[in-house]
Order: sequence, then structure tokens, then C-alpha cells
Amino acid sequence: MNYQINRNGQTIGTYDSEALRAAVLSGEVLGTDLAWTQGMPEWKSVSIVLAGAPLLASQAVSLSAERIRAVATNHREMNYCLLLSIVTYVALIILSSDTKDALGVIGAGVCLAFGFVFAIALFVFWCMKVYKLADALEAGPAILWTLGMFVPCLSYLLVLILSQKAGNFLKANGVKVGFLGADSSTLP
Repeated sequence: MNYQINRNGQTIGTYDSEALRAAVLSGEVLGTDLAWTQGMPEWKSVSIVLAGAPLLASQAVSLSAERIRAVATNHREMNYCLLLSIVTYVALIILSSDTKDALGVIGAGVCLAFGFVFAIALFVFWCMKVYKLADALEAGPAILWTLGMFVPCLSYLLVLILSQKAGNFLKANGVKVGFLGADSSTLP
């Protein structure tokens, strides 16, 4: 029996029973997605369709705990990158205006070069964290979130939106969330 799977009004695929179970375990299909097959009077959630052949509880729990840990870790690291980027940019502004007199032209150039290399490395790491967090949250195409990081000012807005989504997800799953992210002692 093949099921058509629908999420938010869009068909995401057709699966037989075994493939559907595997897709739910991998996170490709959500329990809240809708399923329909010939002979069914209406669309039903995947979790109801699979209720006759339930997932192994331990697999579902470990997948959920793994996802919560992934969201928590990437959320915290993304927030550290945000904070560190602000500090780095302020330091670069100060260095670019005040170091010529104190360190001479060569010393100022070395400091600025080091600062720019650090800022670029930080930005790359930050983009990786945004991608991983958007992917763990299933917040749409993660690559679009990452590409948005290359647009000045929009990047900070996207990070704030993604951080809010992560915080809400973690709170809904019983994790305490502080200023910089999840409290690791409350993770499953």
C-alpha cells in the first residue's frame, strides 16, 4: 500500500509502509504530516496511519533526544558566534583607528590582518552553525538561511529569528533556555 505524504499543502513523496516508517525515523517525514492512500475517506496524520504498526519507542525517543541535543548545541554555538562577531567588529573598528600611532604602520597592519582573518573564520563557522541549526529545526531549506547570512543587516535579523525558533522548540521540549542558549543540565 503506497501513501502520499503532504506537508503544508505540498506533496513531499509517496512511500510504502516500510519506507514511511524509515522516513519517520530519519526525520524526513514528520508524525504531523498528512498521509492518504486509495480507499481512505480523508487525509490522516502519519502518526495515526502508523499507529497500527508503531515505531519502536526507543528509536523514536532517541531520535527526538538527538534532535533536541542538536538544536541545543547549535543554538548555543550560534549565539556565541553572534556575541563574538559583535566584539570582533568593535575591536576591528578600534584597531583600525588607534593602532597606527601606538604600533607603527607595520604593527597596525599585522593586527588588522589577524583581525580580518579571525573575522572571516568566525563568519564561516557562524554560517555552519546557522545551517546546522536550521536543518535540526526543520525551519525550511537550511541553505537559504545560510545564504541570507551574506546580506548585511539581514544576517542579524535571520539569526534572531532562528534563535527565537530554537528557544521555543527547546522550551516546548522541557529544556531551560538562558541568554546564550540551552542549559545543558536540562537536556535529555
